[in-house]
Formats: sequence, structure tokens, C-alpha cells
Amino acid sequence: MKSNKPTKTKKAMKTMKKFLSMAALALVGAVMTGCSNDDEIIETPQQPVNSQNVETLTTTVGFDKVAETRALTSGGVKTFAAGDQLALVYKNKSGQTVKTLSTALPSGDYGSSATFTFELVDADKTKDVTYIYPASMAKADGTVNYDALNSQNGTLATLSSTLDLATYTHAWDGASLPTGTLVNPLVVCALTLKNSDGSSTITSGLTQVTVSDGSNTYTVAPTSGTFGEAIIYVAIRPVTAALQYTATDGTKNYTKTATSREYAAGNFYNLGLMMVEPVPALNLTNPAVGQVIGDDGKNYNYASKPSGVTAVAKICYVSGSIGLALALADEGELDWSTAMTTCAAHTPAFTGGTWKLATQEEWENMISTAGSHTDLRDGFSSVGGTNMQLGRYWSSSEVDSESAWLYYFGNGQGYSIDDYKDSGYFVRACLAW
Repeated sequence: MKSNKPTKTKKAMKTMKKFLSMAALALVGAVMTGCSNDDEIIETPQQPVNSQNVETLTTTVGFDKVAETRALTSGGVKTFAAGDQLALVYKNKSGQTVKTLSTALPSGDYGSSATFTFELVDADKTKDVTYIYPASMAKADGTVNYDALNSQNGTLATLSSTLDLATYTHAWDGASLPTGTLVNPLVVCALTLKNSDGSSTITSGLTQVTVSDGSNTYTVAPTSGTFGEAIIYVAIRPVTAALQYTATDGTKNYTKTATSREYAAGNFYNLGLMMVEPVPALNLTNPAVGQVIGDDGKNYNYASKPSGVTAVAKICYVSGSIGLALALADEGELDWSTAMTTCAAHTPAFTGGTWKLATQEEWENMISTAGSHTDLRDGFSSVGGTNMQLGRYWSSSEVDSESAWLYYFGNGQGYSIDDYKDSGYFVRACLAW
């Protein structure tokens, strides 16, 4: 009897075998997919994947042959040398700033251009790149390190060897690094410093000079002693400002504020400056009659005055916080109006004290404190000033529009008299505080 179950034909059996074969392959594939990379067997060698996109690129750069700050050395244009490195600053595709250094230039002779090699990681070629030479002048964050400008020695040789900075910023040249000309971004000032009236140059005798633009201060000190050259060279950052200069020779201090102007990068400025001595603040400690006031604003016993200090006035009257000192220098014989002007302009000036022509009452107070006009006269001679001559000295006290009071020394006496303002009499400036 035949079975009621359907029988498998050969064709059906072939279909089943084919299905099983495909299922088996699928199962093997699933097992292989679940394995770790360590278990993979790659029969065909494949190229390694550069997941960070590291590229080795070169660029050729040169020095500016025109800008004077590129020719600080006596030989002219700056040249490259074996061992030189260039810093490259770029953006990666994560937006981070990256600084990388070139390989050092190998041994060889180089001129004003050279080719440098870099390795860049995942560089964003839509952003500009910046070159900084020498590489040591580039900070870790890719900015220029200007710290070396803070302390200089004033010589051109030092500027050319340690501060001959050069930079270049440009867009990518397609997929290649840009080539270009490095330009010095600094300003070089050649300073010739003179005294206040311009009659003599004080540059070579100075021990320190500082230059300030209000935000940055550059200190320049000679390698030893004083500056040996007539010109002091200072490198500064570009700025539009009124530069402030201070200088000292160890005894006197000088200042100068120049007119505001633009100091542009890559330029060389020859600056002749007439410096002025700053006004010292009066620093009187227990002032006493008979002491002298120095050009540093302090009071001294004449015998113990420091050798570097010049006595400019003698203290002749003190009452509480009020004092009077007569100038040791005699202004000569002048009419009354000229005497008033001359005393007000007497130098050196002092902060906290004013030069003027003494009033008649102040003359009398000085004579009274000194004991006699003879004591006052002899006291001036003892401290190196000219004697109070036996004569007439103007006061600032007026009698009327035509006459003024003066103080008379003579015949062992001293008293007030008056005379016409157009008369010529002796003048001594009085410093009052």
C-alpha cells in the first residue's frame, strides 16, 4: 500500500541542499562577525589606515631684503644657518591651535632663503598658517614670545643675534604650505639722548634707559658700567603712542615724553631726544637753619653731604612746617620785574617747594633767625656759595606801582629801604615750603 505522505522529488532535494548550504554560510559569517579583531584572519594585505592624517610637508621661506630691521648686522641681509628651526602655527580640524617645529637645517651653506620640513596632524587647510623665526621666539600657545624685549643692552650686535625676529602669515596654497617672505614685526629705535638744552650728548654716560608705551616697558642696561656708544638701540613692539623715556647716569635722572606717533613694524627710527631732569620732591627731615638743600630735594649738613649731590640752597629760616632757603647762586643785578620772573624760574625745581623772590618780612625773618646779616653772609661763604655782598637785595613787597622794598646790607647793619622798580639791584631766589 502506498503511503499518503508526499514523496520528495530530486528537484526538491537539490533545493533543500542549496538552502542548507546558504544557511551554513550565513551562520559562519555570523560567528566570524562576533569575533574580535585579534581573531581576524586577513589573507590580503591592506594599507594601514592614517587615522590622524599626519602629513610631512615642506615650505621655502626667505628674509625681507628691504626692511632695515632685517639688516641689523653689518653684513646686510640676514641669512639662515645650519641648525636653524622654524616654528609653524596652524589650526587642526578640531579648531585647536597647534605649534610644531621644523627639523633643523642640516649642515651646508645657506643664503637668505631655506626650505624647512614639518609634520602636521589633521591640519585644517581652510585656516591661515603663521611662521615664526627663530623657533625659540614662539610660545607653546603659538604666540610670539616678546619676553626677550624686556631686557636689552643697547647694542646693535645683540639685537641682530637675539632679537632679529621674523614672521609670516598666509593662507594655504591649495594642499601645500605657503611660501613667502619673513618680515621683522618689531620696531628698532636708535636713541641719541641730550641734556635739556641740547648742548651736550649724555647717551654714552648713562647707566640705564627705559622706554615705555604705557602698556609695555623695555629696560636697557649696558653690559658693564655705562654705555660706550653715542647711540642706544632699542627694539620695541609696534605701537601708536607717546613713548616715555627715563634715563640715569647714577647721579642724575632724566625724563622725556615724546609726541604721540605711529611706530610701525619693520621700521628703523633715528630719535634725538632732549631729556630733562625730573622735579625732585622735597624730603626735608628735621630741617635746621644752616643746613643745605641738595639737588636731590633732601637737606644735609654741608660737611656730610654725599659727594654726588650738589647743594643748591641754604636753609635760612624754619618755623614749624614753614621754611625758607636762599639760593647759593647769585642772579646778579636786575630791575624789579625781571627779578620776580627770574626767581620764579630758578632751577632746579622742587615738588612741594616754590622758588620766588622773598618778601620784605621774609628777609627780616631770615636775618633775625641767622642772628645778623653778617652771620647770613658768612654762612653762605662757608657752604661754598658767594657771599651776601654789602649791597641792596630786592624783595617782592611793593610800595606802590612805581616802587618796591629792598633789603640793605652795609656798615654792620641791615634794614629795609625802597626804590624805583626800574633800578638794578642784587637778586637771590628764595625757596619756600
